[in-house]
Amino acid sequence: MLPPNRGSEHPRIQAVAGWRRSYQHDVVKLISRYPDGITGIALLLLRFSCAVAAFPALVSLWSGPDGGAPAAIASAGGLALALAIGLGTRVMGLLLTVALAAVLFAAKGDRALLLVAAGSAGALVLQGPGAYSIDAHRYGRRVIRLEPRTPDRGAGA
Repeated sequence: MLPPNRGSEHPRIQAVAGWRRSYQHDVVKLISRYPDGITGIALLLLRFSCAVAAFPALVSLWSGPDGGAPAAIASAGGLALALAIGLGTRVMGLLLTVALAAVLFAAKGDRALLLVAAGSAGALVLQGPGAYSIDAHRYGRRVIRLEPRTPDRGAGA
């Protein structure tokens, strides 16, 4: 039991507070950049698996019961290709999540694979494309050089 008015000095409370600050700092760093290495490869595989799941599900959703219309096949192929190469990944993943949810509610029979694919697309939306994507080359990993202010550059006017 902790003595009164001395709870913040207890070593366990300090350790938990330190861990919480460290965890929050690390999570923010992970979200604000495009991860590479093993995590980047995992996101690449996630993008490819979502693209493979996207094509047949979207063709069946957009083409109707008659068969595959050329516009539905082209649209599904475009979304799957954008996911695979990492172009607009979060937007495409969100579209895929919504489309797979619609297919999931309309499907008859085994829905487990559609549920897994929708969950994977949702995870892709939350995590991002990774370093091995076009989005990372367009928006990520930039070097910003800050020059020190000299007295003649707006220090006082």
